[in-house]
Amino acid sequence: MLNTVLSLFIYIAAIYVAWWALMPVKWDKLLNQVKSPQAAVLRVLVAVVFGSLIAQFFLEYIRLAQALAPLQ
Repeated sequence: MLNTVLSLFIYIAAIYVAWWALMPVKWDKLLNQVKSPQAAVLRVLVAVVFGSLIAQFFLEYIRLAQALAPLQ
């Protein structure tokens, strides 16, 4: 149960960090209509993809660190 809650928290935090990191991106150089709903969905999807990658990295790191702990 705690592992699931921790994973959920890490995913949400990583998506938030990815969203925050994408804020200064000049979307007008990439998209024709920056204020369109499609552009907003694209920004959300990019943040979710990057956030998921970040969360997977940290969760895998935690899992490997726990697997190595009994070897010490």
